[in-house]
Amino acid sequence: MNASPNIDLHTHSTCSDGTLTPSELIVHAAAAGVRVLALTDHDSTDGLENAASTAAALGIRLVPGVELSAAWRSQDIHVLGLWIDPVDPALRSLLKCQAQLRRERMIGICRRLQIARLPGDALLAAVQAKGGIPTRSHLADAMVDAGLVARKDEAFRKYLAQGKVGHVRNDWPALAQTIGAIVGAGGVAVLAHPGRYRLSGGARRRLLEEFTQAGGGALEVMSGANGAQHVETCTALAIKYGLAGSVGSDFHSHEVAWNPLGRSLKLPDCITPVWRGQLL
Repeated sequence: MNASPNIDLHTHSTCSDGTLTPSELIVHAAAAGVRVLALTDHDSTDGLENAASTAAALGIRLVPGVELSAAWRSQDIHVLGLWIDPVDPALRSLLKCQAQLRRERMIGICRRLQIARLPGDALLAAVQAKGGIPTRSHLADAMVDAGLVARKDEAFRKYLAQGKVGHVRNDWPALAQTIGAIVGAGGVAVLAHPGRYRLSGGARRRLLEEFTQAGGGALEVMSGANGAQHVETCTALAIKYGLAGSVGSDFHSHEVAWNPLGRSLKLPDCITPVWRGQLL
């Protein structure tokens, strides 16, 4: 294996849907033995400055990152941008548009919930009070706090998932546009958690073909709590399409015991690490 447990290139803070502030995330990562960490909040780079100052103090190598939402054939796809320039004008313009799309989507979701005789207005106020980029995870938390559901997954299953009363699609930019913004900002585009998308084998191959043709550079081979079978599948795809491999916990909360920072995230030896040539 050519990766070590001290590299984690997919994490979230309170600037999107994580539960730790950027500085708290870095402190938690240091305590867990992580030495190289990417902060990849959803459609936001707002936490990078605070994360960088704490990382410098604790001797952690911070990789500036972001997780962008994109559209591919009516499917929502997430693309990580690693080693980006967070002040790149084109990237900042895209992030501004993404944030507005998320705000409009949240209003639309809560309006649909209100029509369905749920407290949509109150839920919207609770999400907006959090600040930052509004996500469905924030809304699920608000539904738990309001006693509408017992757990976040129940909120998605009953109200927010596709086909449910609170589902509203977002008009995300095309996959190629998203990859272009990352590459234009000096970053590496990484297809996040490829096993999570509901795609047939053929569709997944077409996605990888278009991802690579658009300038995508890496595949998240090890992500979250994925098992050995997932790693084998992603390894084969990375080799087939000439992509580097990345590793990331997709950490959101220290309360999720099965997905901690610092867990073993190792790439097979046959995969070129996305950090090769970056971590000098």
